[in-house]
Amino acid sequence: MIAQRFPVFAQGVRDRRKSLLWWSVGVTVYIGVIAAMWPSIRGAAGLSDIMSQLPQPILDLMGASDYDISTGAGYVSGELFGFMIPIFILILTIGAGAAAIGGAEERGTLDLLLSHPISRRQVLLQSAALVAVEALLFGVVIVVTLAIATPLADLQIAFVHSVGAAFGIVFLGVALGWIALAVGAATGSRSLALASTGSLAAVTYLLGSLSGLVDFLHNAKWISPFFYANDGAPLVHGYTWWHGLVLVGVGVMALVIGIIRFDRRNLSN
Repeated sequence: MIAQRFPVFAQGVRDRRKSLLWWSVGVTVYIGVIAAMWPSIRGAAGLSDIMSQLPQPILDLMGASDYDISTGAGYVSGELFGFMIPIFILILTIGAGAAAIGGAEERGTLDLLLSHPISRRQVLLQSAALVAVEALLFGVVIVVTLAIATPLADLQIAFVHSVGAAFGIVFLGVALGWIALAVGAATGSRSLALASTGSLAAVTYLLGSLSGLVDFLHNAKWISPFFYANDGAPLVHGYTWWHGLVLVGVGVMALVIGIIRFDRRNLSN
């Protein structure tokens, strides 16, 4: 039934199920290794003193100004959510978004997608749903792994905070993945979608990191999707849910533009 009503989505799930499985295994192992190191790191003498002696600008650049890295939640927040987990999900969702339509057109297989009795708009929307499901699966893996690792490694992370932090990452992945999808649909180029969205992520991450260091960049954090995904250390203090609405809103606007452009342009053979 799902395959008949949503053929593009169903085909995408079939094509990517193995890669999603390996992504899940890899993320689980990575989080597990980081968590397993905590008991040894916690016992290191003077960890709190070292962090307290660092200048505030350095803490801002590290993204460690909102939490204490000498606590389990602060340690995991810094090691995972400060950089690596966002990078992982962006590799996953930007890659999926860019490949869905732009990649199919570059490979000359877009006609196969459009051979289904659905409109171009439905092709794009079902591709967007696939990107969102991949991001959500990534978030579920984070939550489940942390739920198992927290008591084993005595991380003392509140479950509701791990859910909120994971959703922040999911929203980040959805927003950038949908932008990549929209660029690919609008241009027919997977390469351009990857380059433009990857550059957007890199530049906005840098601006957000420097906003606490450079006076004239103080307000630059508001244009960084990473700010809306991870501001205030959600693994420690809880997630600010309206930030998620901002990220989803940006993604939806990109999809609308992508739909308009995809509907109107001539497709390459």
